[in-house]
Amino acid sequence: MLVSLRARAARIPHRAVGALAGQVTLALGNFVLAIVAARELGPTGLGAYALMFGVIVMATAATTGLLGDSLTVLDRRDPPIRASLSRIALGLTAALAVTAFVVARATLAPTTAVLFALALAAFVLADLARRLLMANLRFWSLVLVDAAGLITMLAFLVSSRAVGDLTLDHLLAALALAHVVAGLLAIIRMPADERRIRLHGRGDWRAVLGYGTWRAVQQFVRPTALNLARSIVLLTAGAAAVGELEAARVFVSPAMLLVQGLGSYLFSTYAADRAEHPRALLARADRAAAVMFSGAVLVGGAAAVLVPHLGPLVTGGTFELSALATLGWACYAASCAAVLPYGSLAAVQGRQQWVLLIRVVDSMLALSLVAGFLSLVQVGWETMPWLLSVGSFVGGWLCRRLLLRSPRGVTAAATEVAA
Repeated sequence: MLVSLRARAARIPHRAVGALAGQVTLALGNFVLAIVAARELGPTGLGAYALMFGVIVMATAATTGLLGDSLTVLDRRDPPIRASLSRIALGLTAALAVTAFVVARATLAPTTAVLFALALAAFVLADLARRLLMANLRFWSLVLVDAAGLITMLAFLVSSRAVGDLTLDHLLAALALAHVVAGLLAIIRMPADERRIRLHGRGDWRAVLGYGTWRAVQQFVRPTALNLARSIVLLTAGAAAVGELEAARVFVSPAMLLVQGLGSYLFSTYAADRAEHPRALLARADRAAAVMFSGAVLVGGAAAVLVPHLGPLVTGGTFELSALATLGWACYAASCAAVLPYGSLAAVQGRQQWVLLIRVVDSMLALSLVAGFLSLVQVGWETMPWLLSVGSFVGGWLCRRLLLRSPRGVTAAATEVAA
């Protein structure tokens, strides 16, 4: 048993690096598309793309919480749970795609609306396939999967640019193609028994919806708040300001990448080790928060210092990056690092309802600050990420306070979720 524990401990850093590397390859594709939008479409076009991509992230957050977290924590090999997961995945993806098309068609051309719906569906399904790889702790397979998607995306963009100017349609088509390829390869890289889609037989809807609904709403809150904040900037400062904020966010994205990569690793390992004593898990969360916070500050701060030198690589010289906004996004990444380990641990321990409440409270606080300061106090749009960070830091403090309460209750909740 001692040998087994040592072997497991030796694998943990390797898996953590794999989780981070998987996020790097995934984020690199999104980074490339955002840079192409900034250089080819200008700040206004980038602002439109950012709002559409924000909707895709919102949809993916909902499915990740409802299905991705459920298949990680629940027994996905149990036939009724497997049936419910499969049916919800296909039905919800179809519903989201149709809704995206109908909403987009109100303001966009038919072709753009179709491509938007296809990109959303491909992104959602590929994300679920990636979550199955994470649940099996195959983090290094994510690197191969997303690298294939990135190569597909680059090949399409380069070939399209050789024929003429790139448009929003080209970006949406590249996004869809990349995630179709990534999703198919992810299926190939899964264990054979994970590839089964079970559509017949009795489904355990109560188990999946009982756990996943809370997580879906919780995961949906942050990207929704971010897109609402973008909408406030759109109303108060215009589409170009949204584009400039997005360019600054993209420039500091390595800091958020660090947070998301380690966060995906933490949730999977917390789920695997949920029988461990709550105090020991909390100590692990404290260490993770400290490391992630420090890393986000260092990476984000370095990016902000390099704005004058590397900013034109993102914008193509069509506009200048705001140093204040860039530092603000670095602060926002650090605030996410402060909350993510505690929120993930609380959710694994069966406290997803409380985590949702905390997430709603901190998001409402952040949005109130953004709306109040931008519209009433009339501060500059560059302060938006700084204002969002306040709510996120408050959420991290509340989540940690939640974990400090009633260790016995936490243990009981963890046992209930495990069962």
